[in-house]
Amino acid sequence: MILIGELINCTRKKVGAAAEKKDADFIKDVALKQVAAGAQMLDVNGGLPGREVECLSWLVGIVQEATELPLSLDSSDPDALRAALPLCQRRPLINSITDEPARLNAVLPLLREYKAQVIALCMGESGTPTGVDDRLETACRLVDRLTGEGVAVEDIFVDPCVLPISTGPEHGPAILEAVGRIAGRYPGVHISAGLSNVSYGLPVRKLVNEVFLMLLMARGLDAAIVDPCDRQLMANVAAAEALLGRDEYCVEYLRAYRQGKLEAPPA
Repeated sequence: MILIGELINCTRKKVGAAAEKKDADFIKDVALKQVAAGAQMLDVNGGLPGREVECLSWLVGIVQEATELPLSLDSSDPDALRAALPLCQRRPLINSITDEPARLNAVLPLLREYKAQVIALCMGESGTPTGVDDRLETACRLVDRLTGEGVAVEDIFVDPCVLPISTGPEHGPAILEAVGRIAGRYPGVHISAGLSNVSYGLPVRKLVNEVFLMLLMARGLDAAIVDPCDRQLMANVAAAEALLGRDEYCVEYLRAYRQGKLEAPPA
């Protein structure tokens, strides 16, 4: 399971304020906490209004002073990506492209030039998907276009576009079904998701996020943008990997146990 740490995001008040002040120590601390918790990649979002080009590049530099983990560049602004990509010391992940021609065509040259991996979000010109079939159709168009442009299938992370279950009871089942069908249609492609959207508007959001992740993993999800500092979520992932046969002889589960990562923190 590829776990992408979500916490360096300027839409979060404290992170945005730190980026405004160029508080490098705060940003490094957030990065290191995610690394220690088990993240394998860090998402970096520099979305300060009117300053994203400058901010994303600054964040990339600061985070790389703290860790050697690869970065997910979380931006829909081609100029911000163009400025930040040359700064990446390891092959990055671009988060994300859609099936909107202008956005896709703007990012494709960057994918080719920097050999980046990419999240392909199942969203097109008609807007947010509503069911299984439109998600699958959009995923097929994106994967076929990307592979036709020379992007290796294993470098593509399809995101089915998670919607809040509080706004429609059909959203959870549709995403689960779409993940299974996409995984079956394209062996080797990664399936990823930004989990936190599913619980928007609900109390005890962590509970909803954690259970949804387990359901998605059983359908074929193998990557997620999460809070790796959520100990219960990380313990659940370790157990699910073992139960799904992805952790041979439970090696990683036992390692997590020895490291004390499966125990609940003191009340």
